[in-house]
Amino acid sequence: MAHMAQELVVGYNPLPAAERVAHYQGLVRSRLIWLGIGVVLLLGLWFWLRDQLDVVQTIWLYVIGLAFSGIWLVMAVILYAGARRALDRINAAKGYAVRVDTQGIEVAGKQVAWPDVASIATVRPPLGGSARLTLRDSAGASVSVPITFLDTLPGTLDSAIRAYSRGSQWIDTSKLGN
Repeated sequence: MAHMAQELVVGYNPLPAAERVAHYQGLVRSRLIWLGIGVVLLLGLWFWLRDQLDVVQTIWLYVIGLAFSGIWLVMAVILYAGARRALDRINAAKGYAVRVDTQGIEVAGKQVAWPDVASIATVRPPLGGSARLTLRDSAGASVSVPITFLDTLPGTLDSAIRAYSRGSQWIDTSKLGN
């Protein structure tokens, strides 16, 4: 007869978040370069057409010429800041993300015995963002952790939850929406 391990411990995995930070950092750099190219081109265009442009036309030339690059740069900076915050949250997290054993489950420091688990689900936030593993107890309290923070695949975690809870619990993925 095969023996099941005493528990499954799932740690925090900073690698996906670090990769997103690097991606958005490169995007910000690229947007800055394009903004610089735009400024140089606009200066050249203004130098070439300066006798034909008045002050208002010059201002509009710069506003229209730089607005597109500026908007893309601002978006890249916002995405970079969000990725940086996520990585900082992972790096600041103590212990492990999820622990499952025959007694119950612990998610982000909240431990709940199997009889007191109301649901374990993957939920996508309404305004976008990455899906979260959410544990809700019978009293209605809940705690969650982004799935991208986990160093184990959700299917592996679901199998462990089913095994350790003797089939009474599983990860409900119906709330993910597609």
